[in-house]
Amino acid sequence: MSRTTSYYDLRDALTQPDCPVCRLMARDSERYLDSLLWESVNDPGVRHNLRQAQGFCHEHAWRLSRAGASLGVAILMHDVLGSVLKAMESARFQALSARSRRRAHESLVTRLSARAECPACIQARQKEEIHLSTLNEHLVGEDGLLAAYEASDGLCLPHFRLALAIIREEAVFDALLAAQRTVWGRLAAHLGEFIRKNDYLFRDEPWGEEGDSWLRALGALSGAKRDTGRA
Repeated sequence: MSRTTSYYDLRDALTQPDCPVCRLMARDSERYLDSLLWESVNDPGVRHNLRQAQGFCHEHAWRLSRAGASLGVAILMHDVLGSVLKAMESARFQALSARSRRRAHESLVTRLSARAECPACIQARQKEEIHLSTLNEHLVGEDGLLAAYEASDGLCLPHFRLALAIIREEAVFDALLAAQRTVWGRLAAHLGEFIRKNDYLFRDEPWGEEGDSWLRALGALSGAKRDTGRA
């Protein structure tokens, strides 16, 4: 079976903390935004898509706040802001229409609303689908990722749901389900030990792997922090 770049990326990510797909998506987003800033600021298609989206979503907008990005961000935001200002031209307040019972200026609200999704979100979702498909394809079999998966932090709950939704083979379903139960069973045991050691009767016991289990549990159920790993 041929191996794609995503296979090797997943294999490496499984050796790191947190959900491997969350980790890879964070990395992919950083690469996309870097490429956008350094190579595509003046690309007409990129500028058009960004105007349609009325800029970036909250998460990706603030990820652009980085050293050396100021000029690129200024150029992109100047373009988007110009589009927003144009939509506001000649806008006037009007009372409720007797016929439709809607405020006539609701058309302004529509013009100020995004007509497309944040382009960074679109790219992230495409990469997410690739990584989940790769995990599905290479979990079991020769050089499969199952052993590495069982030893890792596994998928977060949101990505586990998405992974289950695309599985078409019973063997892959059974393997992923068993591996995830192993991963989360281990985490549940660490949480139990963390809680026990916070009892004053056991406070003198040294901390082990359970020390950061509360952080890992947050990531397991809600998705990893939006960076390339925990600090």
